[in-house]
Amino acid sequence: MQTVDKNLLKRLTVLYVEDDESVRNELVSLLSKFFQNVFSAKDGKEGLEIYQKRKDDIDVIIADINMPNLSGIDMVKKIRETDKDVSIIFATAYSDNEFLSEAIKLKVFEYITKPIDIRKLMSVLNELALTKYQEFLIAQQTKELKKYKDIMYNNNIVIRTDKDFKIKHVNELFCDITGFDKDELIGKDIDITRHPETDKKIYEKIKKVVPVDKKFEDRIKNLKKDGTYYISNTTVVAVLSDTGEFIGSLMIQKDETQEAIKRREVQSHLIKDKGEIFIKGKEASAELQHEINRLLYEIENLKKELKTAKSDKDKYVYTVEKYRVENKKINQEYKRLKKETDTIEEKHNLVKKVNKENADLKIENRMLNRKIENIESEHEKECKQIKVNFEVEIDDLEQELSELKEKLQNVENAEAISQKLSYWKEKAKAEAKKVDRLEKELLNIAPKDVLVRIFGSS
Repeated sequence: MQTVDKNLLKRLTVLYVEDDESVRNELVSLLSKFFQNVFSAKDGKEGLEIYQKRKDDIDVIIADINMPNLSGIDMVKKIRETDKDVSIIFATAYSDNEFLSEAIKLKVFEYITKPIDIRKLMSVLNELALTKYQEFLIAQQTKELKKYKDIMYNNNIVIRTDKDFKIKHVNELFCDITGFDKDELIGKDIDITRHPETDKKIYEKIKKVVPVDKKFEDRIKNLKKDGTYYISNTTVVAVLSDTGEFIGSLMIQKDETQEAIKRREVQSHLIKDKGEIFIKGKEASAELQHEINRLLYEIENLKKELKTAKSDKDKYVYTVEKYRVENKKINQEYKRLKKETDTIEEKHNLVKKVNKENADLKIENRMLNRKIENIESEHEKECKQIKVNFEVEIDDLEQELSELKEKLQNVENAEAISQKLSYWKEKAKAEAKKVDRLEKELLNIAPKDVLVRIFGSS
């Protein structure tokens, strides 16, 4: 991609009009990285509405040609009714070439084919930004030139002539100073205001030099309508056509009459004062010599005082340097103490933090101890209940075994009795194994102090 000047692009605000939402969103996202503001519209109608609301802000419009509601061409036609200068860039397919002539009539800045080549678009926008920046600079320079022109026009006498040095125009200040009316001067030769004391050769030189050297400068004495005069610092420059041909001159005069009068008065006073001073000089010679001697004596005293002052200054400088060194040491000591203070404060904060953590650990430990006590109590209750259940079950089995023995005594069939006995023996063994297994499980899961409380010490 051609290098773009982001600073120039940031000066612009863009309106992008495109009916394809995905294309519009993608390009708006890209343009937003380069431009100050980017507005978007889904068709020509919405684009026209946005432009009418923000026309003072929008610098360039990028628009598709074929769009619903209002085409790009019709949108730009309506914009051109009120704005002939806003820059337009059309983006459209090759099949839209029939609209090219219409786009040219609408003073479109550029015509880009779709799908849009981003590098081409950014190159065109960079060129447009550069053009607009140059136009801005030219406008600023034009304003400044007009400002300077107005200042010069209002504070200086201005006379314009044709190529024969006939007067074409004079400003109001000229009329105010000279007393002439404009109609009295138009068409007259430039030397109409020449004072009799002014050499004719000056105006001959103006007519000879200006068309060649382009500039003439001199102090000229000029004639007023009432016969008095004004003295001006006069500059005459050539006025050229676009092809560089001499077509006239511009004479600018700064009225310096009062300054010239004052200078003459000062010179007259100086001449007069010099005579008086010479006469009085001789009379005051002795007085001056005495004054000179007095001053020489004072100078000697001042030299002594100066020497003393220099000595005092050296002492002061030494004292200041001494205090500066001490102050430096104090500052270093202060920094050291401050550093130690900061270290102590950090340690204190660390101790506070550790104490807080210890307090939290103590609280957590107490909570864990309570939890363990609750678990032990629950296990103790559970083991006691299991033991009671086993004791009850054993009593029941013994009772049942006793009953079986009684029944065996009353049964005549020994084989049947034997079979029943075997059955109950096997059942008793299974129950005994079950009790042993439960007891082992209890031994594995219950804490030692709980087992001691349940079974006693062995």
